[in-house]
Amino acid sequence: MTGRDAARLAEPAGTLTEVDEFLRSPVGHAALTAWYSAAGSIAPGYDAGLLIDQVSLTALTLHAHPAGPPRTS
Repeated sequence: MTGRDAARLAEPAGTLTEVDEFLRSPVGHAALTAWYSAAGSIAPGYDAGLLIDQVSLTALTLHAHPAGPPRTS
């Protein structure tokens, strides 16, 4: 992987970190819960939490492995 590749992956990781911080705020979590509720979810708070965790783990993975996840062969 080149330095240019790492820079391209660093930008989405940074963006996901900002999105994660917003979604974990009271306003962000409430907005996401309301969206899931309007979409007919039977557990909107739970669904919101799952999505927030997915965003957080994806950001963490991109920060930890800028070249992508380790390959298994």
